[in-house]
Amino acid sequence: MTAPAGSPWRFNPPPGWPVPPSGWTPPPGWKPDPSWPPAPAGWAFWIPTQRAPLAAAPPIPQTPLAAPQTPVVTPQIRQAPFAAPHSPQAPLAAVPIRHAPPAVTYTPTTYASPRKSGLSTAVKILAGFISLAAAVASVWFGYQALPEKYTVEQWRQKAMATCERDFADVRFSVNGVLLKVGASMASLPPPGQVNQGMTEAATALGDLAKALRRFSADLREIKVPEDLRRTDLDAYLTLTGQLTGGIEQMADLLVQYQIGNATPEMMQQTMTTMTTMSQTTIPQWGKAAQRLGLDTCVPTS
Repeated sequence: MTAPAGSPWRFNPPPGWPVPPSGWTPPPGWKPDPSWPPAPAGWAFWIPTQRAPLAAAPPIPQTPLAAPQTPVVTPQIRQAPFAAPHSPQAPLAAVPIRHAPPAVTYTPTTYASPRKSGLSTAVKILAGFISLAAAVASVWFGYQALPEKYTVEQWRQKAMATCERDFADVRFSVNGVLLKVGASMASLPPPGQVNQGMTEAATALGDLAKALRRFSADLREIKVPEDLRRTDLDAYLTLTGQLTGGIEQMADLLVQYQIGNATPEMMQQTMTTMTTMSQTTIPQWGKAAQRLGLDTCVPTS
């Protein structure tokens, strides 16, 4: 809808409608916001921006009479104070009736109320601050929730606690058990005869072997830190297995000898195993334990 032709017109919004900017005219296809209240019946949507006074109509000419008469005064026609839109200088015979322009609609996006616009900007700024605060908080709490690094010292403490638990019931050290075996075999009784010294040595060997196997299994289940040298741990576990196998071999020989099933070959192999354990396996096993910080774990002497 366009403004009427003639003198400048301005849009007159009905009650409850937002006031448009100065000089605003609706574009083609423009409709009001459905949420705005309806215009009153017969509402004038367009009104003149200014009104100029109308020029006075010229006096009506008088016709001369044959006989002198009383002068007739012609009244002046009082015009309405509205100037014609097309020519403010020309006299008007009558004030034209202005009809309200046809109702038009316009979308609320054509112009926005300054109050609504300011509120929208404030909401956007607040939402931005909230998003930033949430991002910072998530990073901070995520950092706080990160577990501390698992260290070698923590692994060593768990390993030592496992060692103390697994060897709590062992009465003899490794070397002590070997000495007890050596003493019992130094004065061998006749084969097939139960000997108290050999029985005690076999029992001590069995208890030590069980503790070593239990400790080796528990040690494998402990989580290994990244900075622990796996080669040292693997070497220690391998030597522990060799030591356990040699101790079980000696215990089996003492039992088989007392029941009369030991052979000379079995006795010779056991003596060789004892020599290897004393000279090689046990020293290497102790060094591997020292590299891991477990040298005070399993008693060797």
